[in-house]
Amino acid sequence: MHTRSLLGVKLTVIRSATLRVEVAGHTLLVDPQLDPAGARDAVPNTPNPRRNPLVELPEPAERVVAGVDAVLLTHLHQDHWDATARELLPHNLPLFCQPHDVERLHADGFTDARAVYADAKLGELLIARTDGRHGTGEIGEAMGAVSGFVLHSPGEPSVYIAGDTILCDEVRAAVAEHEPAVVVVNASGARFNAGDPIVMTNDDVVTLAREFPDALIVAVHLDAVAHATETRADLRARLVSEGLVERVLVPEDGALIGTPA
Repeated sequence: MHTRSLLGVKLTVIRSATLRVEVAGHTLLVDPQLDPAGARDAVPNTPNPRRNPLVELPEPAERVVAGVDAVLLTHLHQDHWDATARELLPHNLPLFCQPHDVERLHADGFTDARAVYADAKLGELLIARTDGRHGTGEIGEAMGAVSGFVLHSPGEPSVYIAGDTILCDEVRAAVAEHEPAVVVVNASGARFNAGDPIVMTNDDVVTLAREFPDALIVAVHLDAVAHATETRADLRARLVSEGLVERVLVPEDGALIGTPA
């Protein structure tokens, strides 16, 4: 299961885009959506409106945040930074975010929100910020600024967390520049009733895997938000037909990827 590609790094898929990443002696929590299933209203103007999240966490939210020593926030939409996360996370915890979001995090009472302009350091870990596009046209503009992060640590594989973005020139540039061993993408083809998808589709995932054959792709953000239009089952079937099941992982919630060195 490509675990040798992740030696020294452990990545646990929590739910949707929420991840725990153990790297360089740190435990990072990415985009914490920790609300109980059905806690939030349906996203309006979507193909199949239902209350979100669609499923429960694979373990209690208190266990998800236990031992975390920093948070990475790609942006502050509710399915990446929700009320339960704001309640459970210590307000002095370092939060690495895009500059656009610092003021709101401070207003939420988090005293150590750190704007990442190009890159930042956490001990020996280098955190490089990348750009993305949360959709196209007017919808993409309305969705606002989004970022991704590449994690570089001496002697360990680099991990690129692309965030809520379609496959675009910014994503391609990030992979070309940083040459990550692992690329985590937010899939599901989520969209509104009008316009194009706002995250990667199955077509995007396949194209990315073809364009960058040296990277292991991990597809997350599946089966948890109601405005999605593609499921894990859909993507897995597509990967079988494309001969990409060894190159693209589609983990279940709670799955651990990688082993300690």
